[in-house]
Amino acid sequence: MSTSSARLPLLIALACACGDANTTATSDTASLSSTTGVGTDETTAVATTDSPGTNDSSGAPPTTGLSTTHGTTDGTTDGTTTGDPTTGLSTTTTTTTTTTGGDDGPFTVHLDPAGDDAHGGLSPEDAVLTLARAHEIVVAAAPDRDVEVRIAQGTYVGQSVTWTHYHPDHRVAFMPADYADGDGIDDIAGRPVFDGDGAGALLTLDVAPGEATRLEFYYLEIQHYLHYGLYFRGDRLDPEGGWNGGNRIFGVYFTEIGSLHVPGEEGYGAIDLVNSRDNDIRNNHFVAVENHAQKAGLMHGVYIAHHSTGNQIRGNQFTEISGDPIRVRDDSNANVIEDNTFSNTGSVAFYSDWYCDPDANPNCTKPGGECPSWQNEFRDNALHCGYGGEQLPTFSYIQGGADYVPPSCPDHFADGWKRLSTSGNTTACP
Repeated sequence: MSTSSARLPLLIALACACGDANTTATSDTASLSSTTGVGTDETTAVATTDSPGTNDSSGAPPTTGLSTTHGTTDGTTDGTTTGDPTTGLSTTTTTTTTTTGGDDGPFTVHLDPAGDDAHGGLSPEDAVLTLARAHEIVVAAAPDRDVEVRIAQGTYVGQSVTWTHYHPDHRVAFMPADYADGDGIDDIAGRPVFDGDGAGALLTLDVAPGEATRLEFYYLEIQHYLHYGLYFRGDRLDPEGGWNGGNRIFGVYFTEIGSLHVPGEEGYGAIDLVNSRDNDIRNNHFVAVENHAQKAGLMHGVYIAHHSTGNQIRGNQFTEISGDPIRVRDDSNANVIEDNTFSNTGSVAFYSDWYCDPDANPNCTKPGGECPSWQNEFRDNALHCGYGGEQLPTFSYIQGGADYVPPSCPDHFADGWKRLSTSGNTTACP
């Protein structure tokens, strides 16, 4: 867990960057001016400079934000919802899981802390040790049915895998060995623990097929990773054809992720999405997801970036997140963040929206620049203090303000779209 000395009050607004396979990373450094709306027209200017960062293994460039507009008015909807036929945007809510294993049931691979990667993995007695070996087995078998990776309770140290197997009609589920669909935490012996021991990420989903990938994660504990816990990496340069999605993360406990807890410069998100859509992120815990003080604002609970659209983030608990717990970036639209609890999280706001505008920032790396995000919803969340124990605004637009659209981006204000809808959020701090 973090200590009080580590959680210093932050006066700087930092914007961080997601890496992907199409990025040549460049560190960004910028001064910041901040405009805060707290029911008055008062404006406060703060000038800061973030120290340059270093690139992670995925090529993610650390960045800082520019002008920022905050808002705290809440309690009413501004008249937009996802799924509006006039917007062309839609969302998918996953409330149940349907297995499609066929007559033979799912193709099952077994992991055990005492397993051996020389084994075949197809029975508990022949369990393998690593997710990397499980991936090899699944790829070699190429099953035309559901896949289950059944993980015996215990601790798995130093594991990291780039996962590429998927089937659009069948799920790939990672779960405790004794889990059954519909179980709660009290129905299993406990969460298997993946201790990264400083590795970059537990699992990177590295496919961009333009169709559902259907990875599912249930009741795992993920700790001591530097950059990410789970990273779903689509192609940020191909918004319509290069996405992955339809994944589910349920009951997972993310803790002690980031450079405050393991050696390295900075982390970016416990869950990081790049052009990943229609994911269901529900009933998870994000605890002590923190960078060291110089890079604290670069770390987020869920980072929704580069055309990541239609994601549902509901019923989660966020505690001690050194940067803003929810960050959206670059044309990531129609995401719903609802019924979550945020405690001691955020350096700028509980929800923040950023994009890298090359007209304002010479260090942007995406050809053609990035664009604002639209039609997102932040509703019925409980907001309990920022990372340093201070009162934070509900939302913040970092870069350009709420009404500015770069000339190279579509101006959806003309279509009647909104940047963000809020309602029902409650604030209690201290």
